[in-house]
Amino acid sequence: MAPRHALPVNAGFTYNPYYPPFEEEVISEDETSRVWRDGQGVIKRDRKDSPEKSMSQFLEFPVKSRRDWEDLKWRLDPAEPARYPDWAEVHRQHDNRDYVIGLYICGGYGFPRNLFGEQHLAYAYYDTPDLVHDIMACWLSFYKDLTGRVLAEFVPDYLYIWEDMAFKNGPLISPTTFREFMSPYYTELISHVKRLGLEIVMVDSDGDNRPIFDLFLEAGMNAFLPCEIAANMEPLELRERFGNDFLIIGGIDKRALSTDFAAIDHEVMRKVPKLLETGRYIPTVDHSCPPDIAFENYRYYVELLRNVCGG
Repeated sequence: MAPRHALPVNAGFTYNPYYPPFEEEVISEDETSRVWRDGQGVIKRDRKDSPEKSMSQFLEFPVKSRRDWEDLKWRLDPAEPARYPDWAEVHRQHDNRDYVIGLYICGGYGFPRNLFGEQHLAYAYYDTPDLVHDIMACWLSFYKDLTGRVLAEFVPDYLYIWEDMAFKNGPLISPTTFREFMSPYYTELISHVKRLGLEIVMVDSDGDNRPIFDLFLEAGMNAFLPCEIAANMEPLELRERFGNDFLIIGGIDKRALSTDFAAIDHEVMRKVPKLLETGRYIPTVDHSCPPDIAFENYRYYVELLRNVCGG
């Protein structure tokens, strides 16, 4: 889910974590698509006619061996001044804000996934675990140093960790793999930022994260989105199963908005009033809205939420 306000720090997800970035290069193209290398070293194919309405086809990732990893580590220097904005300008723009602002990073699965790709990372956990641990140790060191520098200058409202580590039927790694390759690094980073005054730690992952949800909570996560309904991430179930000690964002089935007013009424009213009673809930759709939602439907949905929320 795209952020409205993110600190302009080269930290990952919203901004490329590599500095300098890989040189972008068009490798081939035809009338309908182009194959190119992006700033994170990923080779992908994009449609030329409507790239905003389609997802990239990922063809090749930058790490296939330890040598590849060693060759790019130099791009992850948290002391590089060009990573950071003019802090006086950041304060001028945001000190008196009436909105929230976050620091966005790649997570303990999202970061190595962007190095290997999903399939090769799945093998790497078993074939080269020492390499994955080295990557995660670098991830931890990089983000501890970077967040320390950021929080010494400006404390945002939340830390946003991008993962997207699940699909419709479950997570892309097992709880056992999570415990070995993510939990210790997650726990240390989250403890670090909380000691520095950043209290809200938010994880963004599509798909069905229920088998690993308790591991996020154990590591210190206290906010989650988008609760994708097509993947059975019903927020009422999450609240009942995992308690009230975390913020839920999302969980309104975007597919209902593509049908009619009655379907929207049903989807909103069956969950939002109950969740508002529990607190720590921000109602919104469970991901970006698809283009088949009629404007009238979306306007009806917004007005309904305003009435339910008393706003």
